[in-house]
Amino acid sequence: MKNSAWDKMTDSAIRRNIRRQIKQIWDYIESQLKARKDVSPGIIFPKRPKDKNRLKLIEGMFEEEGIPVVRQDETIEERNAIQEPVY
Repeated sequence: MKNSAWDKMTDSAIRRNIRRQIKQIWDYIESQLKARKDVSPGIIFPKRPKDKNRLKLIEGMFEEEGIPVVRQDETIEERNAIQEPVY
């Protein structure tokens, strides 16, 4: 679980923070795979950012790396709405 204050960061700080977190997650996953353990990537945040564009940025960057994101303050309906494709 990471307690990132997305609403207080600049866009460039968000990108830096996410890249750092992605590296941490994959470093951990790789260490566990070397130890012959079954693991899956994922990250949990306590709450979602208020700005929808920031939410999409965060979701997109993690998604590009195959890392699902879950937040404790969202309902299943809210989570599903984020994942709905935009046509």
